[in-house]
Amino acid sequence: METSPITLKILEILSARYGMSCPLEELSELIGPATNSSSASQSSTASEKEKQAVVLENLLLLHDQGFIFLDSGTDTSVITIKGLLKMHNRILCN
Repeated sequence: METSPITLKILEILSARYGMSCPLEELSELIGPATNSSSASQSSTASEKEKQAVVLENLLLLHDQGFIFLDSGTDTSVITIKGLLKMHNRILCN
């Protein structure tokens, strides 16, 4: 199974913040800029919501695989040891 670039970016961000939680809104901002920067404000709001939905889908997938812990009450995420091993397996094995 091929890993999505968004999934890898999420793991990268969360591994850099090991031990700290990251809210969905902040995580979606850190993933990258909105694709349509010339859109009207309503369109950019809709675009941001779509981006958050894609990030949330990837977070749920990572949570189901045990790479992160997703707190559904606060929409915050924390990387697990399994997620760190996936990101830094060469560093941790040496």
